[in-house]
Amino acid sequence: MSEIKKSLLAVLSLGLIFGVIYFLASRAAGPVKPVIPDVSLEKGICERVSEQFGEDCQGILMFDPHSRLVFAETNSGIIPVLTNQEFTEFKKFIYPMMDFQGFSEEKGDRGAIDWRADNKSEKDFAIIYGFAEDDAKTIVINSEGNIQPSRFFVRDNLWVWYAVFEKDEIKLPVEVTVYDAEGHIIKGNE
Repeated sequence: MSEIKKSLLAVLSLGLIFGVIYFLASRAAGPVKPVIPDVSLEKGICERVSEQFGEDCQGILMFDPHSRLVFAETNSGIIPVLTNQEFTEFKKFIYPMMDFQGFSEEKGDRGAIDWRADNKSEKDFAIIYGFAEDDAKTIVINSEGNIQPSRFFVRDNLWVWYAVFEKDEIKLPVEVTVYDAEGHIIKGNE
């Protein structure tokens, strides 16, 4: 019996020693400090927007954590910007910019929405995006499996809508159906 007690005491002592060593070693490393950029993401993106387009950046309208997108507003339009997963670094602009004046002037030709597509920003990333008026209550992207895009309000009678896809190519031309508040089609399969 005394041999079993000695063995048990030895095992417990070793366990305690290893536990103390592990505890001290893990404390010495300290917590991992997050990387904090010198400039805020909004300020950094606005500086790049102003530099790239030669006009003042009004600010970031929307951060989308699922797609790594931010939407920056200038005097003349809105540009989608791709960031890294942590939203700490600018990666690239997504072209073309959504132009306020162009959208206003082309109302007769385009209807309640307009759209653009980008397949070239990076591998496994494609986006369809554009402006919509208040009349466009529901947008369905028929050519991409009847997907309903995300959207956000910009100002009176103006919304931005977008859909992000984890693939390299979008089927072009994009076919959409747009519905009003009563569910009537106001633009279909164009």
